[in-house]
Amino acid sequence: MEEITRDDLIQYRHIVKEIESIRAEIETIYAESPPPKEVIGGRASVSTPGDPTARKAMKAIEARERLEAREKELQDLKDRIDNYILSLEDHHIAAIIRWHYILGKSWRETGVEVYGSKEYGYRNADNCQKAVQRHFEKKERDRKEGTDGTETD
Repeated sequence: MEEITRDDLIQYRHIVKEIESIRAEIETIYAESPPPKEVIGGRASVSTPGDPTARKAMKAIEARERLEAREKELQDLKDRIDNYILSLEDHHIAAIIRWHYILGKSWRETGVEVYGSKEYGYRNADNCQKAVQRHFEKKERDRKEGTDGTETD
């Protein structure tokens, strides 16, 4: 499994929103003028369109293909992040990550959700942040040390 970083988690909600906006944009590509059912002039005019309608259709098709490619990249990244969270054995860290990064709660709200006390919200927020920080620091140390505990280059 590819490594997921804190930056990936921070971007998660933005990735989801960009996917939504790409889907909306794809739906509107043909809203102004749908592509013609048949392009006059046959296949040759589609590959090198000579009329404005065919050119517009080609541009719309190319725009749609670019947007679909970008959507696939973003969906793959979102899926990697989702799989990473599902693979976490530390349920405490998984809960913190879900509340803060996936559901968009503030650190204070996350602390209340995870530790269940509003009166100690700020302390709980610090605990959440430190737990996630330690988790990623440990991942980085483990990655650098390798499986046998020796430094790798």
